[in-house]
Amino acid sequence: MSRLRITRHFAPAALALLAGCSAVTARPDPAGLPRPIPVYVIARDWHTEIGLRAEDLTGPLAALRDRFPGARSLVFGFGDRRYLTTPNPDWRDMLLAGLPAPGALLVTGLSTTPEAAFGAPDVVSLALSEPGARRAAAWLWNSFEHTPSGAPVPLGDGPYMGSLFYAASTRYALTHTCNTWTAEVLAEGGAAITPQGVLLAGQVMRRAREAQATRAGPD
Repeated sequence: MSRLRITRHFAPAALALLAGCSAVTARPDPAGLPRPIPVYVIARDWHTEIGLRAEDLTGPLAALRDRFPGARSLVFGFGDRRYLTTPNPDWRDMLLAGLPAPGALLVTGLSTTPEAAFGAPDVVSLALSEPGARRAAAWLWNSFEHTPSGAPVPLGDGPYMGSLFYAASTRYALTHTCNTWTAEVLAEGGAAITPQGVLLAGQVMRRAREAQATRAGPD
């Protein structure tokens, strides 16, 4: 049974019994602040990821451009380290993934836009201010576990061409899922999204679309 089929059957029922917890609170930027930098919220079945244009990576995170030469966009996803890095997980791996455990990050370099790579219906584009984009980049960078020299800790090649696994500084749990983490990145970046209560991909995408609709309306 594939990773997506296992999770589709087990994860929603298990997560529905829990309430997502996050120490991050919404911190939307002032309405009049220019927001020239796009951030992409990507739904991949039960899982969500964050996409940024390579040119918009700031601070130490910008060093990842050298690891993904020629990438137009970089996509970041968080998950349980054991489950995420197992090539063919089964139901036992799924059950173990519910326990608090070390996390992992999957970084994928795209030569195109997220909409072209994943399909426009599964991507919501939001806009961040320059200060918000710097905060989001810092949050992403701090999500990596670092070596004593300050470099991200690699875990090996990812499942897709142009993807790599890294150790995460954040632990995964059923009360702090990949989707909680995605909402935290957006909240830290100034998007009008609250991460509290977020566990499922549908919750993230619904809140992202609501934030997108709010920004499309009159200020």
